[in-house]
Amino acid sequence: MRIVNLILDFVRVHKFLIGGISVVMFLISALLVPVFVQTLPADYFKKRKIRSKPAWVPFPLHVLYLVVKNIIGVVLIIMGLAMLVLPGQGLITLIVGIILTDIPGERQAFLFVLRKTPVLKGMNWLRKKKNLPPFELPGCKH
Repeated sequence: MRIVNLILDFVRVHKFLIGGISVVMFLISALLVPVFVQTLPADYFKKRKIRSKPAWVPFPLHVLYLVVKNIIGVVLIIMGLAMLVLPGQGLITLIVGIILTDIPGERQAFLFVLRKTPVLKGMNWLRKKKNLPPFELPGCKH
């Protein structure tokens, strides 16, 4: 019970900060997630991720790329989880975060979410607005 009171006190004291962060997260997701969804190829979910480094990329630059990509992915996962109860596109943001990370089981996790939620329908709706083909999932015929 004490932890609940601490959380409620924190929310009461920082309600404007929390509200501001919520608005910023909503705006970021509303602007960037559709762009990201529209840049992925239609067969993205059918392909296995290939994590090889292009020969022309120096190793330190590749490591920096992986670190930055994973940090952005984790931030998006946290934002997506928060947006499940706050305003914003929580599930889509969560999926984008999972796609960006290199965590074990990520592919199975986002395929599960795509099949069990209306996220795929929303992502395909965003693609349709730009006259792009819908996403294809493994095991589904299109």
